[in-house]
Amino acid sequence: FREADWMNELSLTAKGYLGSEEDAERIASAERASVLIISDTHGHYGVFEAIVREFGPQSDVLLFAGDGMWDVAEYVENALENERLRDALPPLVCFVAGNGDGDSYRVGLPSGFPESSPEEAPGRTIPVPSRQVVRVAGSSILLVHGHRHSVDVSPEILVDSARALDCDVAVFGHTHVPFFEEYGKIAALNPGSAARPRGGSSAGFAVLQIDRAELAPRADFYIANQGLMGRYWFDSVYRQP
Repeated sequence: FREADWMNELSLTAKGYLGSEEDAERIASAERASVLIISDTHGHYGVFEAIVREFGPQSDVLLFAGDGMWDVAEYVENALENERLRDALPPLVCFVAGNGDGDSYRVGLPSGFPESSPEEAPGRTIPVPSRQVVRVAGSSILLVHGHRHSVDVSPEILVDSARALDCDVAVFGHTHVPFFEEYGKIAALNPGSAARPRGGSSAGFAVLQIDRAELAPRADFYIANQGLMGRYWFDSVYRQP
C-alpha cells in the first residue's frame, strides 16, 4: 500500500477494528486461523512493536485487550511511513479500551498542526469500544479488558457474559497474569501483560489457534525477554490444552 491507500483501509474503525470488510468475512469463514493476543503494554511501545514484527506476519488476527491503546495508535502512526510495519500487521486488528485508555485516538495528523483543533486536520480518529465480539474460523470471541467483569476476583462473570453472547472464547486482560481455563464449551484466556507482569509471571503474550476440525482452541504462551541493548526475543513457555 501507499500511505494514502493504507489510510483508506482504516475506514472500518467505527466498528472498532482495522482491516477490510472482505478480510473480516474471510477470517470468519476460514477453516482455521491464528490469533495473536497482546494486552496491558502500558506505554511500553517497544515490546508491542517487537511482538507484532515477529508474530504478526503469520497471524490472521491481532487482538489487543486494553491498557496501552496509545501503543496501538503509535504503531499505526509509525506504519503510515514504514512499509515493514504495515506489512507486519495481521489483516484484522481488533481492540478494546482498558481502564487506563481513552475512547478514541487520532492518527495521521500532519506535523505542526495545532493541537487545539485536531478534528479539523487530515487523518483518522480510531474509536475504541469497551467490548467486541470477533468471528474467527467459525468461532465467536468475546474481547474485553475485564475490569468491568471483576476478573481480578474471578472469571465467572466474564464467562457468563460470553455464554449470554453465544461466544466460544472470552479474551481479557487487566490482571497482568496469564490464564487459560475451559468452562464447559467456553475457553477463557488472558495473555498476561507484555510489559508489567504480576503474580510471579513473566512479561508475555499468547497465540490462539482456532480450527473448525478441533473441539477446542489451542493457546501457546510466550515470554518477552529484553536484552541490554533493548532488543527483544521470545520464548515459548507452555501450551494449553
